[in-house]
Amino acid sequence: MLPPATTTPERGERVRHAARITLALTLGSVLGLSFAPWGHALLQLAALTGFFTLLWRTARHGAGPRSGALLGFAFGMGCFTVGIAWLYISMHHYGGMAAPLAAAALLLFCAYLALFPATACSVSVACWRAGRPWTAVVASAGLWTLGELLRGWLFTGFPWLSLGYAQVDGVFAAIAPWLGVHGVSLVTILCASGAGVILAQLPRPDRASLAAGLGCGALGLGITLAASSWAPPESGKATLRVRLVQGNVPQELKFDPQRARTAMIDYTLAIDESQTDLTVFPETAWTVPWSQTPVEVAQSLLKRVELTGGLIAIGKPIVESARASGDRRWSITNGIAVIDSLGHEIARYDKRHLVPFGEFVPWGFRWFVDLMNIPLGEFARGAADQALLSVNGERVAFNICYEDLFGHELADQVRQGATVLINATNIGWFGRSHALGQHLQIARMRSIELARPMLRATNTGVTAAIDHRGRVTARLPDHERGVLIATVAGQTTLTAFARFGQWPVACLAAMLAAIGWLAGIRGRRQERNR
Repeated sequence: MLPPATTTPERGERVRHAARITLALTLGSVLGLSFAPWGHALLQLAALTGFFTLLWRTARHGAGPRSGALLGFAFGMGCFTVGIAWLYISMHHYGGMAAPLAAAALLLFCAYLALFPATACSVSVACWRAGRPWTAVVASAGLWTLGELLRGWLFTGFPWLSLGYAQVDGVFAAIAPWLGVHGVSLVTILCASGAGVILAQLPRPDRASLAAGLGCGALGLGITLAASSWAPPESGKATLRVRLVQGNVPQELKFDPQRARTAMIDYTLAIDESQTDLTVFPETAWTVPWSQTPVEVAQSLLKRVELTGGLIAIGKPIVESARASGDRRWSITNGIAVIDSLGHEIARYDKRHLVPFGEFVPWGFRWFVDLMNIPLGEFARGAADQALLSVNGERVAFNICYEDLFGHELADQVRQGATVLINATNIGWFGRSHALGQHLQIARMRSIELARPMLRATNTGVTAAIDHRGRVTARLPDHERGVLIATVAGQTTLTAFARFGQWPVACLAAMLAAIGWLAGIRGRRQERNR
């Protein structure tokens, strides 16, 4: 029996709504693929333009903020589920969490991240309904950027997959030395949203839509051209010679005592007679403090360091004693110790931005950590202001693992005088996944933002040398043991981003969001008064 004819339009609308959600999810998945190691800047622009075309077409047909939020949420879920699927590997394969629980945890985390684009889209659709198309386009760029900034701060921050990273080889990368990666995101959204507002009106876009799209596109390109007028200076004479060692120690064996000793020996043997100023081992290359290094291994290592004439930086736990209320207590940091040929620790760096669940347990989540079997789950935090390492006329600043996601924190080191940045990383937790390529892409953006060379010593990859313009000058194959010797020239130029950090882009994004919102309210009032 056929349903009553009066229900047909309702059923048709439900089908169209489901189709829009599916399309948004698909476009979000394409956006996730636009990041390294697969994607391209143009693929990202295509995915964003397609999504904003869908969003504005939906708004044009009378949909409200709730529909905008659902589309933004689906788009975000597609992007983050594809983009950070490697978290499942760390939780299940290495953390020992049951597969269904690991999958559920990944989806819940992606749902949290998707709330940021959902909120931006909801408010943008409200601006469309209240004003003219240009108010929605301007507001969307500001709101999306503010969402990225908030995501990079809230609960210690998770700025992975900020849109600007996919543009590291695109024309918009010229904005990074001025406004950082989030400034690149802002202009990317401005152009994609502007193009979408025109496409949403096809085949006959009205004047308001044409003006909004062309005007915002012109504004974005104008900002890019203005930023392109400055370029970092050419490299001077390369003087700092650094040996970067990639151990490729299997993560499941890394904390086995016998395998850890074998790893120490392998790292020691990686130091040949080549003269270097500094040798860098990855994060947690040593899983024990230096004092617990087997005597024969320590002696062999120091002898090799003496022959090279340089220093050695070892990623390892650093143990300190402290006295509180008369009780002797110990603190452990995830650190890098710089050791000379006599075995003296002449400098150190303690990781300051710790990874939730991996390096500290957020309040109320001990039960979640107990579901996994990850050693070294509690570290003390390093100080914000730590001394730089002076070597062969350069001032070296270290960062560990995903600390290089926080460009404003590395900018603090550059303002202190850092001329070279070195990242020590172990993301063996994520296996043979796309996390490695994404992390290299992030490091390249830091070099562009700060106009500093970045050297990366990793356990499984990507061990690489990046120049001060974000170009990879040398790298080792992933998941292989190897040694990369890089000679770099430090830089002293301070970019605008290095000087001012995220404040300029935050103010610009807030201004655009406010302009779009207030103009939309004014337009709504004028419409009511007619």
